[in-house]
Amino acid sequence: MESKVNPLSVVQAVSWIAVFLFFLMMSGCGMGQQSSTRSFQAVSTLGKLSVGKPLPTYAGTSESGLQASNKPAEHKSLIHLLHTDLPPLCVNEECGAFGSIANLKGADLYGGSDLKLADQVFGIFPTDNEAFHQQSQNYGVLIISDQDAKIRAIYQHVDLPDVETVLQDAEAILAQAD
Repeated sequence: MESKVNPLSVVQAVSWIAVFLFFLMMSGCGMGQQSSTRSFQAVSTLGKLSVGKPLPTYAGTSESGLQASNKPAEHKSLIHLLHTDLPPLCVNEECGAFGSIANLKGADLYGGSDLKLADQVFGIFPTDNEAFHQQSQNYGVLIISDQDAKIRAIYQHVDLPDVETVLQDAEAILAQAD
């Protein structure tokens, strides 16, 4: 007696196994992301920057013509966000949702991936683009300063999803400075 395997049953079984493995793989990736700890950290000195000291003086213009410098334009405080995933220089909403969040917290946001600003002004990353990406490891630096351009906090290894969390810290830091 010869038994025959229904080809449709084999295809269905393989399909169900593939779907199961896909969901298992996706849930494993998600679990790894949820269990990871935040990577950013506050530091007192980074490159030429030190908490309590003034920001170096500079001036720049974004692609749309908005001005950026070491002092806030419209708000009481200033947040600099240097990250490889931002445009070369951005101001407030040009930096995406982070600009709006910073504005709601009473700060102007000047951001960018400009290596001249990171290296020559702040002394953080070398001007070699490859070294910038390797050293930053796709993370960035966030600097909080007050209306007098005095640095109140420096955070390194900031990934873009961390920015909102750091900005909550910024609100408390700047409230203490008033």
